[in-house]
Amino acid sequence: MLKEILQNAVQNNELKKNTPVELLTHMIISQLYGMMTCWCMSDGEFEPLDWTDKFCKIQIKNILNEYLM
Repeated sequence: MLKEILQNAVQNNELKKNTPVELLTHMIISQLYGMMTCWCMSDGEFEPLDWTDKFCKIQIKNILNEYLM
């Protein structure tokens, strides 16, 4: 699903043609899986929704910035 979103962004000229869609997909999914792992290991003290929001606001910008049109 994420890969298709990124591919659509490239096709719609929202991301540059040289955007490494496969790599970015794996990087972002790995981060999200890491957050799920932290949640599982924290006995529920880690709040995935809060951290996902922070991740999207800070890290996603940094990951995609180079490829934005």
